[in-house]
Amino acid sequence: MFRTKKIWVLLLVAAALLVGVMALVGLEKTWRAVLQAGLPAFLSTGACMLLLVLVQAAAWQYLNGGVGHKVPYHVLLEAMVVGQAGNTLTPSTYLGGEPARVLYVGRRTGLRYQELTGTVLLSKYLEAVSFVGFLLLCAGAAIERFHHMLFEGAGLFLGVTLLIVLALLVTLAVSLVMTLQRGWTPLAAVMLGAERLRFFPTRMRRLRRRTVGVEKQASRVWRQEERLILPAILLYFVTHVVMFVKPLAFFWLGWRLGLDLPELALIFVTSQVLLAFQLTPSGVGTLDGGLIGMLTLAGVRVADPQVAAYLLSLRFWDFVIIALGAFFAARAGAQLLAQPMPGVEEGDEQKDTKDYKDPKDA
Repeated sequence: MFRTKKIWVLLLVAAALLVGVMALVGLEKTWRAVLQAGLPAFLSTGACMLLLVLVQAAAWQYLNGGVGHKVPYHVLLEAMVVGQAGNTLTPSTYLGGEPARVLYVGRRTGLRYQELTGTVLLSKYLEAVSFVGFLLLCAGAAIERFHHMLFEGAGLFLGVTLLIVLALLVTLAVSLVMTLQRGWTPLAAVMLGAERLRFFPTRMRRLRRRTVGVEKQASRVWRQEERLILPAILLYFVTHVVMFVKPLAFFWLGWRLGLDLPELALIFVTSQVLLAFQLTPSGVGTLDGGLIGMLTLAGVRVADPQVAAYLLSLRFWDFVIIALGAFFAARAGAQLLAQPMPGVEEGDEQKDTKDYKDPKDA
């Protein structure tokens, strides 16, 4: 109940911030832009979000099939919607809904949470690697066009910040690949450090034991099931392309405004950087104000009310995803908001990590 109240508070704060940003742009101008954009533009945003979860579910099913998990596609699709709702609501747009995905599929299929978490962890690693590659391409296109705005005068701070973020992301991608290739367990190491600092030591010890098995499973699939890796990365690459073209479809259908590659790249890079630090559901406030400000500073051929209309379309479909996610969760009886982090069955909590065996190795 307490978590549910916190979510409602976050939603109310997000709604207030959204109204505030739109008021700064001009409520009347924003509403006029919404009417000008019309239904096709708003539907295009929804179509892109639908395609996104369809491809993500397909990638997850592909990885699950490769390790012997027989999970119906529609169950994975529902789980992706539940997870996307979690990503929207929580401070982490990339990881907040992953426990909900695992819990949902586990409840629907009876598969052990630890086995499912292994495929989810691998999928997030592969998605991150493909994302960094795509983001570098977009950043290169944006920097080539807007280097004067990013690296001269007052904009120098933005350019330096962008380069630092890109360097950190490249380091992260390389680290993830090395982790999978060499069988490292960095997440378990973090929990070991927390345990030694006496930060919920008993809980961290149990979670560390589970996490080692999950990380080892993801590493084993990376090394032994090479045929799965490249197709999965390509599927996740498609999801980034879908996100990239989403504003193109909206502005073209709304005003026949054809944004070019550098402009789309700037929108994509700015949105992803801002969403990485979201403090409200879907980054409301930060994303809205930040994207409008960046496009204005860069002189992109889109008026502020038009950008506000685009952002409102995103918020509308975010709400639809949250509603669908809540519906699927309630129908499955999962009660996701009240559940702890999924792990292994009760009897397995006391097993040491050295006893872990992957189901395919048994």
